[in-house]
Amino acid sequence: MSTHVTSSTRPQALFSPGVARSAVFPVMRHQVSTLEPSLARICGYHLGFLDEHGDPASGGYGKLTRASLMMAVAEGVGLRPEDVRSQAAAVELLHNATLVHDDIADADDLRRGRRAAWKVFGTGQAIHAGNALQILGLRMVVDDSGPGHREIASTFTEAIGLVHAGQARELTIRPGSDAGIAAYEQMVKEKASALLECSLATPAMRAERPENVLAALRDSGRHLGIALQIFNDVEDIWGDPAVTGKPIRGDIRRRNPTFPVLVAMATDNPAANRLSRAWHAESTTDAHLQAMADLIDEAGGRHTAERLSRHHLDSAVEHLGRAGLSPTATTELTTLFDRIVNRTT
Repeated sequence: MSTHVTSSTRPQALFSPGVARSAVFPVMRHQVSTLEPSLARICGYHLGFLDEHGDPASGGYGKLTRASLMMAVAEGVGLRPEDVRSQAAAVELLHNATLVHDDIADADDLRRGRRAAWKVFGTGQAIHAGNALQILGLRMVVDDSGPGHREIASTFTEAIGLVHAGQARELTIRPGSDAGIAAYEQMVKEKASALLECSLATPAMRAERPENVLAALRDSGRHLGIALQIFNDVEDIWGDPAVTGKPIRGDIRRRNPTFPVLVAMATDNPAANRLSRAWHAESTTDAHLQAMADLIDEAGGRHTAERLSRHHLDSAVEHLGRAGLSPTATTELTTLFDRIVNRTT
């Protein structure tokens, strides 16, 4: 099936960053402005609305992936973008809450190419700001009174609970065994997939579609999240910092056992044995990190990760096709899935 949508079919794709920004950023700006001033400043900085001095910045940062997914599905079930605008803004606030906290937990200095909020404002204040974003997002869905609002609110609260469970589980994963891979797979379903499932299923709940539609969209979101996380793990080791917005090999510098590492160290070959010794050494020099990256590749970690990411992306598209969305929306979402995972243009 072709993923090209002509202008005669539709003037502008709903997943266009410009469309998502124009629909969602004003809602997010307003919500953040209601916070206590110091929290509003930190949240505004993280979202790209403000600079570190609190002055207006050129615009918002981020791809608005979850909002774009939600709006595209909304069209596919016969809704207008404004019918899910509040929920789209809410899921982006929840996602950004996890990013603020992730940067602290991972000690990442950069987010989207500039200093992370905790590096600018301090750890304590950034924690409070992340909490504030989460409360804003949950309050928006709880206060909503549209069709399916109870089910939507329940889905959002369950999703953010799963994200927290996944974040905690991530800290317990250890390389060197199949148990580590199994724990990783469960972690990804929670941390990476939960909000994507929520984004895809919410418009169907709003449109009061049957359970088989919701199940197909949730399954699609689960596989999409797994594909995205595994590909992000590959990018951290072999990607372009200009694209990722973060220094290369940050995960292996911190000895964070991502999927390519787990796969490589679970194999029985000389490269895996050398990788294990290098992993447990204390060196974080660029040469040592490069050597580990080469050993991960040699042991098969990169190839397996890239292949599995493609498999889950294909599965996400397959489940999407079972949701009964309009052909245009299905085509747009198929293209968007590829853009999300592979950063294609």
